[in-house]
Amino acid sequence: MPETLLSVGVLAADLGRLAEELARLEEAGADWIHLDVMDGVFAPQILGDVALFKAVRRLTSLPLDVHLMVQNPERHVAAFEGADWITVHAEAGPHVHRAVAEAKRVGARAGVALNPGTHISGVVALADELDLVLFVAVDPGFPGARFVRSSLRKVAMLRGKLEDLGASGVCIGIDGGITLDNAAEVAAAGVDVVVSGSAVFKGAGPEDNIASFKAAFGRKE
Repeated sequence: MPETLLSVGVLAADLGRLAEELARLEEAGADWIHLDVMDGVFAPQILGDVALFKAVRRLTSLPLDVHLMVQNPERHVAAFEGADWITVHAEAGPHVHRAVAEAKRVGARAGVALNPGTHISGVVALADELDLVLFVAVDPGFPGARFVRSSLRKVAMLRGKLEDLGASGVCIGIDGGITLDNAAEVAAAGVDVVVSGSAVFKGAGPEDNIASFKAAFGRKE
């Protein structure tokens, strides 16, 4: 990808005005919409569900990026058919390869996410199967958790490994704890996609904040 993209976490929006909020994000120039799904098992909260996914899919034409923070994701991927990207966690069960294959079977691009304490070796082994690796830079499901800076070193490590393998087309994303205060540093680390939710909606709101994120990424639009 030639420039860093912004994927906006829709759970930070006013879900009671979902159509309005999605239209607002489109108008403001969001690149993707990001939907977190948590099952209360893999991650301690229960957030997002298939009904919300279907509503978001119906209401926006932007690329929809579904992040499944659920145990044994291979059992659940098919319910999110229609997503452009489906990302599962390397730590969520023994059958990550099967979950990746399921994502592709339902027509999505497939990603694998890594928690802050997880080594990159698992995704390197799957490099030929993946479209996206998502570094989660906070412990998932704990609101207010601080950005784990070592995630940026892992981005550099993975980029080098992918180039060595001839898999440089795999996108690298980062999610969690990203604000306008650290957006420039995160983009400079070489990620293709930055996920941010509450930082997009707070204060001045999406119109100004999305423009500020893009400026921090070095985009001229």
